[in-house]
Order: sequence, then structure tokens, then C-alpha cells
Amino acid sequence: MHNISDKEWHFWKNNSYLVVKGLFKEEVPLMSEKVDELAKKDGNNHPWLCFHEMDRPEQLSRIEHFCPFIPELDNILRGEKILHIINRLMGEAGVLYKDRINFKYPEGGAHSAHQDGVAYESSNQTYFDDSTPPFISIFISVDPANQENGCLELAPHWALDNLSILPMEKPRADHPNFSKIADDIESSIDWISIETEPGDVIFFTERIPHRSKPNQSQKSRRILYGVYNPMQLGDKRMKYFEEKKKNINDARYMVGNPHAPVK
Repeated sequence: MHNISDKEWHFWKNNSYLVVKGLFKEEVPLMSEKVDELAKKDGNNHPWLCFHEMDRPEQLSRIEHFCPFIPELDNILRGEKILHIINRLMGEAGVLYKDRINFKYPEGGAHSAHQDGVAYESSNQTYFDDSTPPFISIFISVDPANQENGCLELAPHWALDNLSILPMEKPRADHPNFSKIADDIESSIDWISIETEPGDVIFFTERIPHRSKPNQSQKSRRILYGVYNPMQLGDKRMKYFEEKKKNINDARYMVGNPHAPVK
């Protein structure tokens, strides 16, 4: 069990992210096996959701809603190792909101600059609601993640009390539901790259701007990904996926996520 130190808490408060090295190092072989099993079942004959690259629709990009069917991964995303830290960083109990695997195979595309909370909050807001703690996302590295294969990049010094929502744009006429942080704003940010080894975990809030570049290597960059909301808001996971299945190409599901529309 990892206990958040005073130094880590201070860093979290001032940056809205935290890296815990090696938290799931022992689980890497199991995670890799189960992620590969899911990838091999890509198609329509399963209860989870599969998404493909926007510009390479034959290539798998994401799988979501697998926790009820893959207990080994469910135990990781809803286990005590994670929730112990989530609850400390959130300041109250958190609950899994959504589960995802991000696949970035060789030549896999970028994830455009965005703030996750834009998809959770009303799109006409200019500031995030500070009445509850922010949702927290986690990235668990299944493979090494580095600048060559498109590791996570974050806006630096984004304090927890920074409620700004950055201006967005819809840059592609061929994908009108897709949106991202406006190019002129994105280019003004001095992005930092967070390189990780298998088993490392990055925790970050829904408010911090982030992105990742294309995979320019010959090795995959697979990420086990979870989002957690404050328990005071209720267990929202099933409602989220029920709504998503009804309107899977809705614009709020394509904030920063360059996946091909699902037919």
C-alpha cells in the first residue's frame, strides 16, 4: 500500500498530477495478458465497446466498459491499491466512473490537447464547478511510455484551484463532433512529458490540460485507464455507459479523442 507523503501531497496540490512509480509492477504480466486477450476479440460480438483510429479505422484505439467481464482488470481498477490513493487525493471516497484501455500501436495517432472535465461538465461553462472535488483519472502503464511512442504530456504548474476551461475548437470538417483545445492556446503551453515504466501510475485531475503525440516507434504503448468521481455524486458508471451506447458518436465523447465514428 502506498501512503501519500506530505511532499507528494504538496506536489499534487500545486500541479494537479502525481506519478507513483512501480505501484503495479508485479501485476504487469497479468495486465499485459488480459489487455492482449481483449484486443484479440476486437469486433462486435462482445459486451464492451471498441473504438478505432480516426485516420486508420482498421487500427484499434480504445476499449471501454470491460470491468464487469474481466475480473482481473476490475480488481486492479477498483482495488484497494488504487482507491487508497484516490480517496487521499480526492479528500473523500471515490468510485470508478469509467474504465478504458488506450492502445497506441506503432503509427497510432495522437490524443489531442483537451481537459477531461469539458466532457463531464456543461459545454457552455467557462470555469469548472468547485462545489465538489474534481474527478481523478489514472494511467497505468502496461508498456514503457516515452516521447518516441507518445507518452502523456501535461500543462505544468496547473494548481488544483485553477478552474479555467481553455477555449476549444472543432478543427476537422470531416469529423464535426471532434473537438480539442484551440491551436493558438495549445501552442502557448510549455508542455511537459511524463515518461513511465510498466506498472507506474499517473494520477491527474479532470481539469489539467493534457495530450499525447503519435507513436513513432515500433513498439506499442498500452495504458490501463480509469476515471473516478466523488462518491457524494453517486455511482455514475452504469448510467454513463448506458447513455454512451444510446448515442455513441455524441460530441462529448469525442473531446480530445480522435476515434472514428462508430457505425
